[in-house]
Amino acid sequence: MKKRLKTTAASLLVLSLTAGGAGSAFALEGQPAPAPGHAAITAVTEASSSQQHYREYISILASGNLARAVNYLNNHLSKVDSWTASMMALRLENAQNAALGKLQQRYEQSGVQKAIDDAWRAGGSGTYTSLLKHAKGESVRKLLADSRDQGYAVATAEGMFFPVINYPLYENWKSRVTADIQLYVKLMADEVRKPTLRDAGLVIGWGELLQRDLDAEKFLLQYRSSNRYKAVSERYEQLKTHLFYGSNNTPLFDYDTKKIDAEALAAYKKAVADAASSSSFTPLLMKVKNFLTVVERNDGNYTDDVKKWLSVQAPTGA
Repeated sequence: MKKRLKTTAASLLVLSLTAGGAGSAFALEGQPAPAPGHAAITAVTEASSSQQHYREYISILASGNLARAVNYLNNHLSKVDSWTASMMALRLENAQNAALGKLQQRYEQSGVQKAIDDAWRAGGSGTYTSLLKHAKGESVRKLLADSRDQGYAVATAEGMFFPVINYPLYENWKSRVTADIQLYVKLMADEVRKPTLRDAGLVIGWGELLQRDLDAEKFLLQYRSSNRYKAVSERYEQLKTHLFYGSNNTPLFDYDTKKIDAEALAAYKKAVADAASSSSFTPLLMKVKNFLTVVERNDGNYTDDVKKWLSVQAPTGA
């Protein structure tokens, strides 16, 4: 087994936050999946309140004022229908992704990284309340305030600090958007609250890793027409790689002993047993079940037999 996997903490974060493109079923960019039995919405009634709010919102986004756009959603999303609300939320995500590179450059300016590190250490937290309380320097404080107001969170990996979309903020709007976008936001918010990886090591437990991949699988099975199907599909594949291989600093099979991680083995066995007792096997759980059969046949060791199974059933592309 190679000691280096292509997916790093940084690449996972970037890929997992990349929005998927719209399929042919969507006449408007950012439109959520149509409900079962319903066609995609191509227009909202001209005189409707939803259309008026949508147009006002789009003009704000076009101006590049993300802080104002976030504030508009907070104050007006309850006044539009769920389809329009979903489109508005996804349009914000598109705009945030587009602006992310420019904001990142501000984090890379001289002295900013050290100032954020000092503030994080002083407050023991990466929340804006703590960072703004302890940050020194007006330019750094403005950067943090801008990031907050524009709907970003501050993340850290490999000793660096950088902005990511603050998906937990989107959960404030979950009662207004369609079911597929509700689940999409949950997937992304979980990653922001507790990243899967940090410094090439797994931050979450093996059981939680499996559950996150099962959540992504649920989305893919239920919302094949969703505008965010591609983004979730990419996330699913990334998580699946970690599920069957681990990460560079948290391998599933020990580099020296070749033994499978005991906690991972226990977590996978429990998930399979739970699925068996409730007759709720999904394609991913069936794959885990088959994997465990091969692993147990080899006494928990990474052998050529296990390697061959993985290369066919869970290839990494490495």
